[in-house]
Amino acid sequence: MNQIVRVVEKVEDAEAARQALLAEGFDANGIEISHTGDEAGPSEANFTVGDSPAVKGGTDYKDVYTPGLEIGKCVITVTAANAAQLERAAAILEHHGAKDNDPAHAAARRSGM
Repeated sequence: MNQIVRVVEKVEDAEAARQALLAEGFDANGIEISHTGDEAGPSEANFTVGDSPAVKGGTDYKDVYTPGLEIGKCVITVTAANAAQLERAAAILEHHGAKDNDPAHAAARRSGM
């Protein structure tokens, strides 16, 4: 399978990357964006972080839990038709600030593979 996974810091950058991929002819069904945070904040182990609104002196849900979305990252997965298209996807994603966070890939690059 010709698939690439990258991480982007901002939702806006992930969406810009999606639009660039679509403009290059990538299949919309082959582009998936997911977010590592949720409405309860970024996860830490099996728990989410954040206080009850009552703890913060009565602040509302938005003030307490929404900031977690700003802390998380977006994961972009692109499925390409072939290896050449996969390389093009990697270049587009890199242009939009996407990083390859796979430690195995980093080790391979360091060793010259």
